[in-house]
Amino acid sequence: MPKNYNLFLKGTVGYWNFNADMVNYVLDKYKDSEVNVLIDSLGGDVSTALSISSLFKIHGNVHCHFVGMNASAATIAAMGAKRITIDADALFLVHKCMALVLEWDYMNADELAAHIAELEKTKKDNETIDGCIAGMYAARCKKSKDQLLELMSKDNWLTPKQALEWGFVDEITNDPDDSKPELTDSVASVMASAGIPLPPIDVKKGSFLERLFKAVMPNPKPAAAADERPTAQSHPQMSKTLTALAALLGATVAVSDGKLTLTQEQADKLESAVAAHQTTVADLNAKITEKDSKINELNNKIADLVKAPADTTTDVTDTSKEEKPLNGIDVDKVAEALLSIIP
Repeated sequence: MPKNYNLFLKGTVGYWNFNADMVNYVLDKYKDSEVNVLIDSLGGDVSTALSISSLFKIHGNVHCHFVGMNASAATIAAMGAKRITIDADALFLVHKCMALVLEWDYMNADELAAHIAELEKTKKDNETIDGCIAGMYAARCKKSKDQLLELMSKDNWLTPKQALEWGFVDEITNDPDDSKPELTDSVASVMASAGIPLPPIDVKKGSFLERLFKAVMPNPKPAAAADERPTAQSHPQMSKTLTALAALLGATVAVSDGKLTLTQEQADKLESAVAAHQTTVADLNAKITEKDSKINELNNKIADLVKAPADTTTDVTDTSKEEKPLNGIDVDKVAEALLSIIP
C-alpha cells in the first residue's frame, strides 16, 4: 500500500476536490508512471464519475485505494483503474441511480397524465444509466449484467471481503494509517436526505440523530456474497419523498399510501422549527412595516418642499452691459479679419 498518493479524491463527486479537470491535470503530470489515488467519498455526480473512470482507463496505470465509506459515483469513478484496493475497515455501496422528485400538488386528470409521462421519461433515463453502470461493474467483476443490476437494487453496504468476492476490488489491505469509517451526525443527515442507506455502524454515541435513526431507519441487512444470486428486495411504494423535511429531521421521511408517520421526537423537532420560522417571519414583517413608515415620512417631506414658495433675494445682477457674442460669433475678431483683406 503506497504511503505517498498522487491524488486525493474526497468529498462530493463533481465538486472542486473531486472533479475531472483536477484528475486530468494530475494524470497528465504523471503520464509515464503509476498514479496512486486515495478515494473517500459517498458519491455525487454520475457524469463526472464516468469521465474520471475514462481518464483512469486512458492513462492505463492507475491504482485506486478506498478508505472510509464509499458509495455510488465514487465507486464508478474507480472502475477505470488498473488496480483497486480497499482498507480492511472500509465500506462499499453500489446502488441504482436516483432522481430528485419534488412535485407535490393537487392535479386534475390532464395534469396527472403530463406528470406521469414526465416520470416515465425520468424512469427510462434512470434505467439507461443503471444499465450503463451495471455493465461497467459486470466487466470489472466478470459477472453478468443482471447479477449486478440485482445487487444494485438491494441498496446494501458491502464489507471489504464481500467487495473482494464480487470482484469490485483486487486486494484488501490493513494499513494502520488508513482512516476508519466514522458516521457523524452531519454525515448521517446528508446520507438520509439524499436517500443513501445508513451503513451498519453506529451514529456517534449520545447524539440526537442516533436516537432518531433507531426509531425511523430499518436495521441494515447483510449484503449478498459473490456466490449468491441476490433476491428481489421488497420496498414500500413511496409516493413522495419529502427531502426538505428529511434534511430538517435527519432521516428519510416519505408519504406512503397517502399517510405520513412521525415519532414524538420528530413531531417535537418539527414543531420547534415551525415556531422558529413563524418568529422569523414576524420579525421580518415588523422590519418591513418600520421601513414603509420611514418611506412614507420621506415622501411627505418631499411633497411639502414641492408646495413651498421659492427663496427670495434682493440682489440684482445687471447683465445688459456685458459684451456677448452674436449667436456665438465673436464680432471683433470677424471685423479684424474683414479689414485685413481690404486693399
